[in-house]
Amino acid sequence: MFRSLLVLVALVLAGGAAAGVIGGSMAWLIRRIQLLAGGAGVVHPVAAAAVGGVLAGFGWWWLRRRGPVRGIEESVLSEGARLPLGRTFADAFLQLLAVGSGISLGREQAPRQASAAVLDQLSRALRVTEDHRRVLVAAAAGAGLAAVYNVPLAGVLFTLEAMPVRRTWRALPIAAAMSGVATVTAWPIVGRRAVYDFPEAAFHPVILYLFPLLLLAAVLTGRLFLALMRSTGGWKVVDPRWLPLSVGAATAGVVAASLILPGVTGNGEQIVRTALDPGSPLVLLAVLVVAKPLLTAASLGSGAVGGTLTPALAVGAALGSAAALIAGAGAESAPVLALVGAAMVLSVLQ
Repeated sequence: MFRSLLVLVALVLAGGAAAGVIGGSMAWLIRRIQLLAGGAGVVHPVAAAAVGGVLAGFGWWWLRRRGPVRGIEESVLSEGARLPLGRTFADAFLQLLAVGSGISLGREQAPRQASAAVLDQLSRALRVTEDHRRVLVAAAAGAGLAAVYNVPLAGVLFTLEAMPVRRTWRALPIAAAMSGVATVTAWPIVGRRAVYDFPEAAFHPVILYLFPLLLLAAVLTGRLFLALMRSTGGWKVVDPRWLPLSVGAATAGVVAASLILPGVTGNGEQIVRTALDPGSPLVLLAVLVVAKPLLTAASLGSGAVGGTLTPALAVGAALGSAAALIAGAGAESAPVLALVGAAMVLSVLQ
């Protein structure tokens, strides 16, 4: 009993440290890829994006011709579903390459699955119980998310709410400790600051009346976003031979669209910054609410792999900011509703 407790504590600490190193390293790596994909003033951004997308497509072709890459949920649900380190890390790197090149997907899935793979292997090697292995793998996925975005609480919530594990009092301290260790471990690379700087905002009384309407709009937007992402399963590229062409075309297409609509590339981080900016025009925000889901669906349909949490967050932020301007709450109140809209749409997806 005492030995099993020591092993569990050791795995939690080791898993948190590993997730922190993985999350921090991937945050550093994607910044380097984004600099290269930007063309550095030498290559046109669309051409650079196409090259990055084609390379990612070739990587997925090579990986998937040997069979599908196993997901975290499958490993948590099934005792025999291992997460092989080599294939899982290769898939995570290809996600970073595609997202860094500009494809409209989130980067949060890569550190989640890489961290989960490490804990899956360690848990099996040390022969912990199957219940503990499942919780540890799920907690590692949440810790990877916590590390890359400096959000330990979000890592805990992701573990307990988004992962298919039993919500027990035993799972809570494991998830909290692992996400906390991962976040602190990643600080030397990602820093201690929040991802977004929230500007000074004014509270307008009309915001209180807007809440029910914004909630309605957010639920509708979230449902449509989710339905659109799920619909890609019926038409996405599944033949690995076409992946270099399809992923390359999707990446180049998103970057080409960004020349007209700034911020639509990648995980949508720039869209959130636009939504939090009181000076952002209503027309731009409204177009982004429509364009980002369509580009994200096209990216998934190309056969690329990546997260949808942060694109949904971006759509919700743009929706909330646009609602504030439409209702006449004032530009200074837009950041407040951007924050609320982002949380509402994200909650619908989860």
